[in-house]
Amino acid sequence: MRLRRQLILVSLLTLSLPWAGCQYIQEMEAALRHGQILALDATAQAVAQRVSSEPGLLERLQSPRWQQPASEQLYLHPVTTPLLLDGYDDDWRSLALQGVEYRSDVNSSVGNHPADEPSAGVTSSETPAAPVGMELTLARQGDFLWLFAWVEDAQIRYHNPSTGLLGSGDHLLLRTAKASMVEGWQDYVVRSGAPGEVSVVYRDRQQRERQEHRIQGVWQEHAQGFQLELRLPLSLVGDRLGVALMDAVDLPPVPVVNEWTLRELAQRPTHRGLGNIQPDVAAPYWVSLDDELNRTVAVFSRQGLKLQLASSNQWLLADAGVLQTSAIRPEQQPHGLLSWLYRLALGSKSFPVLEADTATGRVLAAESLLVQIDDPAAVVGGWYQWGRKRVGRVAEAIRDEQGQPVAAVVVEQSSDNLMALTNTAFNRLFFYTLLATAVAGAGLLAYASWLSLRIRRLSLAATEAIDDSGRIQDSFPESRAVDEVGDLTRNYAQLLTRLREYTDYLRTLSSKLSHELRTPLAVVRSSLDNLEHEPLSDSARTYARRAQDGSARLSHILTAMSSATRVEEAIRQAELERFPLAELIKSVGAAYGDVLPAGQLQVQVDASAEDCLLLGAPDLLVQMLDKLVENAADFCPPGGTIRLGLRAAEQHWLLQVANDGPLLPGRMQGQLFDSLVSVRDASNRDATHLGLGLHIVRLIVEFHGGEVVARNREDLSGVVFEVRLPKPAAAP
Repeated sequence: MRLRRQLILVSLLTLSLPWAGCQYIQEMEAALRHGQILALDATAQAVAQRVSSEPGLLERLQSPRWQQPASEQLYLHPVTTPLLLDGYDDDWRSLALQGVEYRSDVNSSVGNHPADEPSAGVTSSETPAAPVGMELTLARQGDFLWLFAWVEDAQIRYHNPSTGLLGSGDHLLLRTAKASMVEGWQDYVVRSGAPGEVSVVYRDRQQRERQEHRIQGVWQEHAQGFQLELRLPLSLVGDRLGVALMDAVDLPPVPVVNEWTLRELAQRPTHRGLGNIQPDVAAPYWVSLDDELNRTVAVFSRQGLKLQLASSNQWLLADAGVLQTSAIRPEQQPHGLLSWLYRLALGSKSFPVLEADTATGRVLAAESLLVQIDDPAAVVGGWYQWGRKRVGRVAEAIRDEQGQPVAAVVVEQSSDNLMALTNTAFNRLFFYTLLATAVAGAGLLAYASWLSLRIRRLSLAATEAIDDSGRIQDSFPESRAVDEVGDLTRNYAQLLTRLREYTDYLRTLSSKLSHELRTPLAVVRSSLDNLEHEPLSDSARTYARRAQDGSARLSHILTAMSSATRVEEAIRQAELERFPLAELIKSVGAAYGDVLPAGQLQVQVDASAEDCLLLGAPDLLVQMLDKLVENAADFCPPGGTIRLGLRAAEQHWLLQVANDGPLLPGRMQGQLFDSLVSVRDASNRDATHLGLGLHIVRLIVEFHGGEVVARNREDLSGVVFEVRLPKPAAAP
């Protein structure tokens, strides 16, 4: 893998910056949520201490009405919207209040009407009674109580005045109680003989039927039954209120036989009741917001903060503030991709669904059950899901003198303000992270390009440090950088300098050896010559002859080494002239043809090279051709052919000497032109070949600015030595 790609992959580590930013946002949001819960708890504690410090308020919370089961009590919702007494639910639906439901299959009770005198001889079919249901909604507006009852009844029975009963048909029973009442409660029968206005009657102490005109109402029918709307003053209700639907039932016929059967018929049930009234029991206390508690709690309310005070049986006694969405500025609201990234960054953490429902007048969340909390210092609260919102909720107990919880303060606040802060932080973090990632990526990419360029230059310089002929160039660049790449470049330069010095030493070694060995060799040869005139034994004369042969070969070696030195010296002193190369090739070829066997040498000068003019030293080129032709003749087998050719190329003259014969070893093709390198058969002891001939060829070619290569023919029939001589720039 290329270095640039590696660094690009390394630059992907900058993606850890957004991840770290997301983790920071999550931690910040968690800290803000925790801080908001603590702030809500501080507010709840302040409200709880304020209420508990007032004896009158604490006494209200210790009232017996909060000790009753909440399922038996009715809640009066405070409303300010004007209501129209017409028997229809249009204005009630706009209030979005949740009523209390009663069903005959779970809440029905059958018995005589509490205020009626049963009549004998009631007849009916034997068909079982159909199920009946009632949804009851109550509201308090000023000094009046409003009641709306939606009744599901498949068979409506209106009141028949001829029966002499307070309510012979379907009717509504109201049970009230005031402290001044001696008997404890008063029952009112709300009846109607037809759709329209109702009449309300009751029995006084003398059991006489009386009309109650202060209670007004309207009866209307609907597809599933009927509905009833009432208005009555709270002064008439007192502290307790019970409401029951008395549904008239059909009784099977029983023949009247005697007085005993008459008494049995009188005791048979005529109605079944749905509601919170129990026979011979006072009605439960009604519940609503307490004005004094509401004013006390409202002091602590502020925008976006909702305060509630719940009784020990979970009724809502005070409600201040509105849990609404705070205005978020456009720059704080993420859109599109940012919104998706924001949800992805913060995760999809789920919260418990908020169970509180003030439409029923109940505070149903677990925090309100503070009677189960033993630790007064415990913080009861957390975050909940309320629709699409997240709401922080904290509850604090209001305790009496003994430390027992008698009520609860519930404080709620949505996460809109917190979301505005985190949105702003996320937008900035996203922008800065994107900018930092782009800058880091661009910086790493630029650094990777710059570093790879330096390494590529170093690689190219190392490739060009040694030319095709094996000579080490002295143009290797030395870097001034103080990093590792600079150190590597300088180390390469030092290495190549030492190699070049060592190569130059080897190049001059032959001339030094030939000069130093000639004097001792002359002494040896003269001594051997003098020894021939001395009387020697046959064995000694044999050894003397061998010594003379060895000294002769050594002298030949020194002569060859000297000739190479002389050529180098001649190259340094040669003068350049412009001459026709084609004529030189033809004349030299003719001379070689006379020496070599007939037909062995073939000279081929291409027509494109007839006008070839070369700037060089003719004598040196003739010596170069001597070495090449001599080398070709040594390896050309009997009957083989040697071809000497010249042709023009695009930028140089191409001179070739090819011969049939054995091929070049693959490992030696690049070393043939080095000094003291030979591929001849070493078994021939009569001929001494030091490998200096081709070395001289390379020296002469390099002097003329060309290059020489040796290769095998493509048909593997022999060897080709190819000399490339540059064309002159312009004519003289």
